[in-house]
Amino acid sequence: MALLWERSHVVLSSCIEQGVKFVPLPSPPYLFEEMPVVQPKPDIICQQVIGLNSIDKAGFKRIIENYLNSNLPDYVKRSIDQERAIDQYIYDSIDILINKFLIARIFEWFRAGLNREVPDTDRWWWAIALFVGVSIQRPKAILDDGFHLLESITLGSPPGQWQTKAKKGPHLVDWNGFDDSESLVEIHVDGAIAAAWILDTLNDDKTLIERWWPEIINRPHLYIPLRMKERLTQSIGMKDYLDVHLNCISHLVIQDLELTKKLVGTLLEEIDLKNLTKMVSISERISFHSIDISLQLIDAGFERGGDAAVVAQSALSALATHDEQAFLSRVEVAAYHTDLRSRRKFVQSGLRILMQIDPIDSRSILINSLIENDEVSRVRLRRFALEMCEINPSSKAKIIKALEEHGMDAEWLLQS
Repeated sequence: MALLWERSHVVLSSCIEQGVKFVPLPSPPYLFEEMPVVQPKPDIICQQVIGLNSIDKAGFKRIIENYLNSNLPDYVKRSIDQERAIDQYIYDSIDILINKFLIARIFEWFRAGLNREVPDTDRWWWAIALFVGVSIQRPKAILDDGFHLLESITLGSPPGQWQTKAKKGPHLVDWNGFDDSESLVEIHVDGAIAAAWILDTLNDDKTLIERWWPEIINRPHLYIPLRMKERLTQSIGMKDYLDVHLNCISHLVIQDLELTKKLVGTLLEEIDLKNLTKMVSISERISFHSIDISLQLIDAGFERGGDAAVVAQSALSALATHDEQAFLSRVEVAAYHTDLRSRRKFVQSGLRILMQIDPIDSRSILINSLIENDEVSRVRLRRFALEMCEINPSSKAKIIKALEEHGMDAEWLLQS
């Protein structure tokens, strides 16, 4: 435990020294107009934090013990010499425990700094500086909890429990079709300014914004106060923001359709096949909000081929429930795609839908697929042909004739 405390103290000292480099820090959300708060100098903030942490070993022990009580592995609990096993576990997990300690400190200080009744401005400065320092030096430590802290700051509410929930949509199983938006959420102006300042300060860390931006965009009450449209607009066309943009598209289409169209159009100009496949994979979800963008991604997948074309087949089949004509206008492209895997996927996912829409096979897609005689799809195609002949007996002669003209066996159909 002594080694853990020593290492934690060194890391905290380094992080707070890093955080105060970005002074002036944003003002606390709750200020007394009669008693204006003067921001301490950077060296004063460092001295306060480092000094407090050096004497508050009891607080450090409490944080670590609380974490261990909830997260100690079973093999440690079952150990004969449990004290020794715990010491070994602490030694092996020292970086994880340091991260947990830093996050716990940030949470404690923000709770005091965002207390509506008795706001502690000193702890507000400490929390902001440590938040920024940890985000820069140990981004993985703040990755999971950072968004919750940003939302708490924006709302001017102490962190501890989730303030709001992500907006549900038709892509979720428990969506009921009603608007469940958080209509009663109130933004604190000074808190929003502080949260936006943090995002501005950490704008170069793609690891953090890749996780945080989609969550922020998915909250209507945060999208405008944290200037997300401005951030996305400025980042369009930057190749190092590619992963960030891919994660944001499915959320952005709900908030800002025009910006989504611009972003998707720019990405499609130079995107590689691997990332195009990721984009096409979200086209089904996007279709609930924009058929045009969804079709744009599907068409791009068919054009580029490979995995993107295979994924586009599934998306096109799902799109049939929204826009039957859009499905029918692309069915030839899907059925006769140059990629064999893509054609097989059409037989698996799209042909059943086509047969429901066009049970007489007026486009001869089923017949042409039978003539291709792909061994993987053969059983499914023959089953579709038998079903079609049951519904429309006159189709049997047409299919038999086409198969015999190409020298193929039609005995299986004659015996039906």
